[in-house]
Amino acid sequence: MLDRSEAEDGIVTGTITTFVKFDKNGEWFNSADLKEATKDQVSEVSIPVDMHWNPGYFYFKFYTKRHRLYFQTYSKGKTFTPLSAQKFFSHLSANLDIMGEFGEAQVSIVQDKATLDKMFKIDRIKEISITILKPNPDIFDDDFDKNVEAHLAQTHSREITVTYKADANGSITPDDDINKIGTFALTNGSVTVVGRDGKGAVRMNSEQFPEELHDRFDPEVQSERNAFFSLLPALPPVAK
Repeated sequence: MLDRSEAEDGIVTGTITTFVKFDKNGEWFNSADLKEATKDQVSEVSIPVDMHWNPGYFYFKFYTKRHRLYFQTYSKGKTFTPLSAQKFFSHLSANLDIMGEFGEAQVSIVQDKATLDKMFKIDRIKEISITILKPNPDIFDDDFDKNVEAHLAQTHSREITVTYKADANGSITPDDDINKIGTFALTNGSVTVVGRDGKGAVRMNSEQFPEELHDRFDPEVQSERNAFFSLLPALPPVAK
């Protein structure tokens, strides 16, 4: 369900509904007999094609001008994981009409900023790989002659990966530049660190740690919808 009443302001809200879809050709189990159901028993099962079981409803808010989408991950005992959301919106953006007008869309999960500090504190860092997706603004110094977005467009590329490898028997020391690029990649890409700690080999990817907002609300005082929207940060307007 979509609400486009604020579309002119660059905001679209709505609800994502999840449900269990039965495979009519799948097998059925009879728990009374503790064995596979017979064809006669299955023939007695009648579920209308437009009826679906165990639905879950999750609110979302999409800032179209800032390319930022927030979605609810928990509601009344049901969950909608970040990976499921990424797959869902990637599938929607793969529509041929959308691709024909806007090109291929990149859908990525914003990752927790605290993750970067945790990853860069590994005892011995052997390799850091930072992947940046387009579109994005300048992330390097002001005197850098082209920003990444322009570079990717010029080379007809969809992403760029910067990899740092430690000297033999050494360990990478993340400096301000690595932290700057890595921090940006948490919003438009990902960071992977390979190294060792006191327990052995370590491999961490920032995509394992999505950014999450948490709060509690009293359903007697506030609706779930209002609680979700009140939790979201107010994004500044897009510079013209």
